[in-house]
Amino acid sequence: MENLTFESVNPGDVLPPFIRSVSQETFWKYAVASFDYNPVHNDPDWVKTAQPFKIPFTVGHGMMTMSFMTSLVTNWALPSMLQIRKIVSKFTRPVEQGWEIICSGVVSEKHFITKGKNYIVVDVKAENRQGDLLALGEIEVVFPD
Repeated sequence: MENLTFESVNPGDVLPPFIRSVSQETFWKYAVASFDYNPVHNDPDWVKTAQPFKIPFTVGHGMMTMSFMTSLVTNWALPSMLQIRKIVSKFTRPVEQGWEIICSGVVSEKHFITKGKNYIVVDVKAENRQGDLLALGEIEVVFPD
């Protein structure tokens, strides 16, 4: 894999996609990892009646979706030991079980500060196979060189 440098990355560069399928088991595992046991994610029987999102089944954690978008960037950046400086995200639609989540990203900005503090901004988004936008955000990545 190519060693990324501040000089080698430019606005418009597209990151390789990050794809994950989700199921109720995924939601349960994320609940354990995040200590978020909200029934909207974990209790299929409760959700059938309550329908907080107007659908009769559980949905994924928003932070799960954000972690997928972050994985898109870390998979690209970690071989070069780049560091995430900031993550901003907005969730636009609940993630339903059985979906495949496709995360994509493009470098949108490049900021020269000084050696060890130069950073780029990656615009990220998560969609389902139907192209519905689930989340979007910006992730700032610092170059140590």
